[in-house]
Amino acid sequence: MADADKLLAVANPCWRLIVALCRFAGLRNPTETLTLRWENVGLAAGRMTVTSPKTEHIDGKEYRVVPIFARLRPYLEDAWELAAPGTEHVVSGPQADGYRAAVNGPASWAGCNMRETFLKLIRRAGLQPWPKLFQNLRASCETDLMQQHPIHVVTAWIGNTPKIAIGHYLQTLDTDFEKAVKGGAESGARAAQNPAQTRANTTERETTTRPKTLENPRFRPLVSDPDGYC
Repeated sequence: MADADKLLAVANPCWRLIVALCRFAGLRNPTETLTLRWENVGLAAGRMTVTSPKTEHIDGKEYRVVPIFARLRPYLEDAWELAAPGTEHVVSGPQADGYRAAVNGPASWAGCNMRETFLKLIRRAGLQPWPKLFQNLRASCETDLMQQHPIHVVTAWIGNTPKIAIGHYLQTLDTDFEKAVKGGAESGARAAQNPAQTRANTTERETTTRPKTLENPRFRPLVSDPDGYC
């Protein structure tokens, strides 16, 4: 998340929105970010309908409804304020129009080469490039969402399946290890405390009642101090 904030801080309005849509809503780039239209974004309702050119040939996978997450909302609201009246696409402006124009060429979406520009943005933010630049933004988003929501809900929002999510998207984070270690330390502390409390309680109970065997003078005391802890 800290790296995402660094990217957003140095990006222009077009790329700021692209990064936010990928990292905070898990949209595919460029197919879903560049085709998202304002008519499908309900800021008041807190939902947006994302059409998916990649899966539109699959029955029932033509589009999906995605929440407008709290981290994403400020960037959508800023884009709405900056958009000229009648603007159709959410990611707009001359740079975005150029990307969409390239899609109309013979190479289709493959002709929309955004990788080099994104690499420049990453270097400008002082970061090192990571593998699968855009897919890993989606993967980070999905991993974050899995911490709070069931897998079937998250995969419906992201637009993949639990099998794909587990095999290719979900990540093990340093915070997962820290949480596990911290939980183990707390359990150990409780385990050490409970026997100590048990001994204290047992001793207190034994000192309140004198054993009958020791009260009878005909029996020899088994311990030197009848009130001692046995």
